[in-house]
Amino acid sequence: MADKFLVIDGSSLIHRAFFALPPLMTKQGLHTGAVYGLCNMLLKLLGDLQPAYMAVAFDKSRKTFRTELYADYKGQRKPTPSELSEQFPLAMKVLDTMGIPTLELDNYEADDIIGTFAVHAPEDVEVIIVTGDRDELQLVDTRTKVYYTKRGISDIQIFDEAEFAANYEGLVPKQLIELKGLMGDASDNIPGVPGVGPKTALKLIKEYGDVETVLENIDKVSGKALKAKLADNKESALLSKKLATICTEAPVDTDIAKYALVPLREEARTLLQDLEFRNMYDRFASVLGGAQHSFDLFGETVEQESTPTEHVTLPAQAAQLFAALKACREAVPVAVTVSGQLPELYFSRAELLVEGKVYILDSFSSCWDKFDAWLADADCKKLTVDSKELYKCCLCRKVQAQGIVDDVALAAYLADPGHNSYALTDLSKRYLASTLPTDCENIAMLAVQLREQLKEYEQLALYEELELPLAPVLAKMELSGITPDMELLAQLNEDMTARIAQLEKQAMEQAGEEFNLKSPKQLGIILFERLQLPVIKKTKTGYSTDAKVLEALEGKHPLIATILEHRKLAKLQSTYLDGLKPLVNAKTGRIHTHFQQTVTVTGRLSSTDPNLQNIPTRTEEGKQIRRIFVPGAGYDYLMSCDYSQVELRILACIAQDELLLDAFRHGQDIHARTAAEVFGVPLAEVTHEMRSRAKAVNFGIVYGISDFGLAKQLDVGRKEAAGYIESYFARYTGVKKYMEDIVAKAREQGYVSTLMGRRRYLPDIRHSNFNLRSFAERTAINTPIQGTAADIMKKAMIDVERALEQAGCKSRILLQVHDELVLEVKEDERERVAELMRETMQAAASLEIPLFADVNFGKNWAETK
Repeated sequence: MADKFLVIDGSSLIHRAFFALPPLMTKQGLHTGAVYGLCNMLLKLLGDLQPAYMAVAFDKSRKTFRTELYADYKGQRKPTPSELSEQFPLAMKVLDTMGIPTLELDNYEADDIIGTFAVHAPEDVEVIIVTGDRDELQLVDTRTKVYYTKRGISDIQIFDEAEFAANYEGLVPKQLIELKGLMGDASDNIPGVPGVGPKTALKLIKEYGDVETVLENIDKVSGKALKAKLADNKESALLSKKLATICTEAPVDTDIAKYALVPLREEARTLLQDLEFRNMYDRFASVLGGAQHSFDLFGETVEQESTPTEHVTLPAQAAQLFAALKACREAVPVAVTVSGQLPELYFSRAELLVEGKVYILDSFSSCWDKFDAWLADADCKKLTVDSKELYKCCLCRKVQAQGIVDDVALAAYLADPGHNSYALTDLSKRYLASTLPTDCENIAMLAVQLREQLKEYEQLALYEELELPLAPVLAKMELSGITPDMELLAQLNEDMTARIAQLEKQAMEQAGEEFNLKSPKQLGIILFERLQLPVIKKTKTGYSTDAKVLEALEGKHPLIATILEHRKLAKLQSTYLDGLKPLVNAKTGRIHTHFQQTVTVTGRLSSTDPNLQNIPTRTEEGKQIRRIFVPGAGYDYLMSCDYSQVELRILACIAQDELLLDAFRHGQDIHARTAAEVFGVPLAEVTHEMRSRAKAVNFGIVYGISDFGLAKQLDVGRKEAAGYIESYFARYTGVKKYMEDIVAKAREQGYVSTLMGRRRYLPDIRHSNFNLRSFAERTAINTPIQGTAADIMKKAMIDVERALEQAGCKSRILLQVHDELVLEVKEDERERVAELMRETMQAAASLEIPLFADVNFGKNWAETK
């Protein structure tokens, strides 16, 4: 068997790794994800191919002999992200330290180095090129193969002469440059012949063989327009062919002996340890040779008796492993790395802890089908972290994951919802005496400890019946996404730009001079020096012009209202009108919002990319933004299912306030009833203004509002606001008692709970600082109400998803915002789904007074309100 010379396109693969894998950073803030991905790929290649020789080629700069021929060559490419550019020298350092030769050349690309090796390697050596660049397919011949990474760094297509011919309709590899001469290459900005695409180019080259012969026979080419294009672009075609041709005479040393692989050197251990690449040295030592030791995530030596590991690459290994998993009666810890982009997520790594041994599947394993089957087996119990991402990746792979009985991130969030992060590394530091070498080992330890804690806190039911089953529902919603009306988005953005420009002009007129509205310094000078408005607050850099300052100045000059309106519109434009377009998935045409399950301390879900919670609900601008969201292909309506006054209903039950309970039992307008009680008038005589003020009191009470806050909200005097609150408590005595009791209980036990047992800890409830203590008291009042509403909504989402599935409906949940679910609905399912939604949402909790859900349809989200 011939020796193998493995030649890697380092520039191409590190790009693939960077965009395919999750970001990774050391404790010192050094980005390492692309280097880690490259190392994993090299490990797989070394293990599978066992080459005798190896080299990794990199591009040195964008200026090469090709840019001298054509200045715009690759000129359209965006600048390399700094998080990636800093990893190229790091990758070369890692490779050099491990004794793997790296090369780069002034005036040449990595392709040219690779091409030179392919041509000049000894005849008895098999050359294997690994790249994500199709240009290198032209190098394929009888002893040279190209391993082309089609997607990410794991999906590889092996090109030999037969594979090339099968993909290019019988052409030989060297004819790839002929194709590019005619059709160009947008990725490299090679012009080709304008208007000649791949099909036409392929037809011409199959008929005439090369570019020159095509140009010599233009008169024989069919089609008047094509003849003209070829005749007018002869020079462009010849130049494009030259640009696409890999140089095979680059000035590199082709002495094969200098690229022989050697055992790992000791300094490689230190570097890999510093980069926090756990076990990476041992893994390379197993294929290259060298003394082996293990290091954990934090760089500390692990004793040799640590848990043994095995990389599962062969079908026989997988068969044995998954047979053992099938027979395993205990829940198996599994940690996965999810890579790619929607809708093409995939697993690039998995760790499983089985009977004291860690089994690893990596990017190049051929055993992922068996892993999928195991994930889909409900009888095989699994422990993991961030189960939502696992579910979502499975959905992309057409796999229905089942049997996940623990998610340590969700368990930790329930146990203590006040932390900023529930990543596995942070949980391990927080809960474990010492961090274990592999993720799945840490998951195993955490699952036991957190289950005990949840059991002690009487939260296991909340965990098993609410948080765990919600994760697959959210995964499905994220994968579904929602369709934006791009034409309307563009029009609204144009209109908003005009409105903002008009406000800027108005501001200049009101100020009496031109200034930059976005400059706090310039605005401060206008407000407090030119207009002589009272200074509210100063900072180290000058006058403060933050929102609180401007709100305090409202009414003192017309410019203040203009600035506030300008800021509001500018924020809406940047967040939603400008911000939505980059979020549209190129493959699905939809926006895939991320729903965060472990962020808020109240238990509510939050959303990012975009944040749907912040779209104004009562303004015309908010309505216009909601018009952007429409039903997608195959659906006819959006449907909004909104709980009506759910927090006030919960307050009535928790407080056992008879007036509130009576109003809800009799289906009265709760705000009108409150107005009648507070203002002492019959229900029939309540005016619109009375109702509006009573509504502010109702919702303000839920959030522990003060007379100062209510006065500001209603634009009345503080004394008048205090009178409203006093009248409210005089009538609604149950609410007043609840507020007093819950604060006292929180002060006694240090936390408050929802009706379903969700806790929120209040460390400042006994604080000597009045402001901190007051905030904790308001939080104690609100959390049982808002948190219970969140729990009810989560239960409704789980029940609705199950009901839709059981009914065989195609209609599906897309969004959850506050107390509302948004669905995509088919015409023939409309009435059935509406009834199903009402019944299911209203049955999500059994309260003393019934829940009520409003259901409305529309051709966009705004129409459902």
